[in-house]
Amino acid sequence: MIYRGNLYKRNTDSATRAQLVRKGNEFFNAGKYHSAEKIFVTIDYKDGLVRLGDYFFKQKDLYNACRMYFMADDQSKIDAFCDKAVNVIQRWLSEDESADKVAQTETADKLLLKTN
Repeated sequence: MIYRGNLYKRNTDSATRAQLVRKGNEFFNAGKYHSAEKIFVTIDYKDGLVRLGDYFFKQKDLYNACRMYFMADDQSKIDAFCDKAVNVIQRWLSEDESADKVAQTETADKLLLKTN
C-alpha cells in the first residue's frame, strides 16, 4: 500500500515557513535540488514538491517523481503518472504476447519440419 501525504513535515510558524519557502525556491532555481527537497519536504510545501516531482520526471527518475507527487497529495499528477504506468505495462504485456506467438509459431514450424 502506498502512503499518501508527507510523514516528514514539521510544524513551523508562518514567518519561518515563508523564509524557508524562499530559501527552498532559491535552491531549486540554482539547481540545488537535494537542498530544495529537504526544505520542501520539511515544511510540506506542496507546490515545491510538485515542481520537484516534475523535475525528477523529466530526469526519468520515476521513483522520486512519484514520491514527490504522493507527498504533495496532488491527485491530478498521481492520476497522470498512474495512467502512464498502465500504458507501459500494457505495452510490455502486448510485447510478451507477440513474442509468445512468434515463439509458438517457430516451435510449431520446427516440429512440422522434423516430422516431414
